[in-house]
Amino acid sequence: MDSLTHIVLGAAIGDRILGKKIGRKAAWIGALAKTFPDFDLLYSGLNDPRKYVLYHRSYTHSFFIELLTAFPMAWIFYRLFKRKVAYGQWFLLWIVCLWCHSLLDICTNYGTRIFLPFSKKLVSLNNIAIADLIFTVPILILVVAALFYKNESIARIRLMRISLIYTVCYLGMTFVNKSIVNRRFQDSLKQQQIVYQDFMSNPSILNNIMWYAVVNSDSILKIGEYSLLQKDKPIEWRSYPINKALLDQCESDDARMLTWFSQGFTFTSLNHDTLEVFIPKFGRGDLDKTEAKETFLFYYKIFKKEGRWMMDAQQPSGKEMKLKEGFMQLIRKIRGI
Repeated sequence: MDSLTHIVLGAAIGDRILGKKIGRKAAWIGALAKTFPDFDLLYSGLNDPRKYVLYHRSYTHSFFIELLTAFPMAWIFYRLFKRKVAYGQWFLLWIVCLWCHSLLDICTNYGTRIFLPFSKKLVSLNNIAIADLIFTVPILILVVAALFYKNESIARIRLMRISLIYTVCYLGMTFVNKSIVNRRFQDSLKQQQIVYQDFMSNPSILNNIMWYAVVNSDSILKIGEYSLLQKDKPIEWRSYPINKALLDQCESDDARMLTWFSQGFTFTSLNHDTLEVFIPKFGRGDLDKTEAKETFLFYYKIFKKEGRWMMDAQQPSGKEMKLKEGFMQLIRKIRGI
C-alpha cells in the first residue's frame, strides 16, 4: 500500500491506543510505527530493480520479524517517555501498527513475504490497488480533522473511530467487488470458450471499480478489463504469446527470480540479444494501446554485458504516458466507455 495510507491509518491507531495519555504524539508515533516496515527501501532502493524485487516487502514485512521488532521499539519509547506509559501499551501500539501494515500490504498484488524466514511464499489477496483514492482520501480527511480537537474530546474520539470503521468497511466491500467481477470474468471466458490454467484479478490503480483479469495457458496469456459500471459491453481479451522456453532456457538467475516474482503470470519476447520480461499482474499502463511495449510501460530486460548477466527495468518516460492522459483513460474505463 502507498505510504500516505499507512501514515494516516497509523496515526488513527496510535491515537486510539495512547491518545488519551500522550496526546497528538501518539498519532505521530503510530504513523511512524505503521510506516516502519517500508524502511526496507533504505537498502532495497528504488533504482536497483534486482534489490527492489528481492528485498522490498521481505523481512521487515514478516509477522515473525515484526513481532521481534516490536519488543525493542516498545522499550525505546517506554524509556523516552520516562516510563509514564506502561511498556505493555507501547508494545500493543507497535505490534498492532506493524502487523496491520503487512495485513494491508497483502491485500495488494505486489506479493508480501509475511512468513519469512520460514517460507519465501509471496502472499497477495489482490482486492485493493496499491494506491486507492476512494480508500485513502476519506481516512486522511477524518484523521486530520480529528487532530484539531483536544485529546479527550468526543469529536476527536468519534472521528478517529469512524476512520477505522471506514477502513474495515471499505476493505470488506473490496472483497464483495472482487467476487462480483470474478464471476463476470469467468462467465466471459466461458462464453468466449477461452481455455486457461491460472486466473487472477485485481483492481486498477486509484480505484476499486475498474478491474482487470489475467489468465494463461501453456502458450498464451490473456488480459481483460471490466468496470462495475459497465453494462452489457462484452469483455475484450487481449492475447500475448508467453514464450515460456525463452525464460526457462535463460542461464541468468534473474530469469528464475522474475518467474517467482510474477507468481505464474509472465510473458517474454526476444529483442536481439535482450530478453524482455513482462509481468502483467500489475495491469496495463496505457489503456488505449495493445502492443506489449506500448501498453505495458514497465517491464524488465535481461542481457549480457561484458560477459556478465545484467537486469534492468524499463520505465515509462513523461513522453510515453502523461499523468493527465492516463487519468482520463482510467476515467473512461471506469465509466465503461
